[in-house]
Amino acid sequence: MTMLFVAGIASGAFAYNDEKTVEIRQTEPAKVMVAVAEAPQGTLTVKITDANNQLVLRDRIFKSEAFAKRYDLNALPVGQYSIEVSDLNGTLRTATVNTEVRTRPEVFSKVTALGDNQYRLVVANLKAQDVTVQIFDGDKLIHTEVVDNPQGLHKVYTIDRPGFPDAISFKVSTATGFSAYVASK
Repeated sequence: MTMLFVAGIASGAFAYNDEKTVEIRQTEPAKVMVAVAEAPQGTLTVKITDANNQLVLRDRIFKSEAFAKRYDLNALPVGQYSIEVSDLNGTLRTATVNTEVRTRPEVFSKVTALGDNQYRLVVANLKAQDVTVQIFDGDKLIHTEVVDNPQGLHKVYTIDRPGFPDAISFKVSTATGFSAYVASK
């Protein structure tokens, strides 16, 4: 009987799950990015539902290469939304985002694309503590640095050969648990 139980657990570990190739990231309070690191096997479907499980958006994506796509939820009421990415074999990744605007952030940050794979990052640290900046190319971490200047940061980064030129994003976080993704507009 124990062997059947162990075999059941082991077979459950091989259930369809491709989370490593699909990432869902909230880049701003009302913006979400879906990044797919490998060429999809067929059509992908992105579904966004509200807190009442009502479908608010369905997007069918036909791509033959890795990609990243942004979704702007600003036209929707403030609240909690679920995002599901699936293909013909089932669900690849799910995430829940909350679009409520935080009234007083610990850190203000903004990214501006300058062209030629250059991005300007402005960080204003309102609580005078160390801030960690991480740069992602799609779902791949490509740079990390700690900013210990209580005045913040104003820096231009050049990204050599980005894999996802439209999916460069910056994660700004503090030791107190504050964390926010920002992407160029």
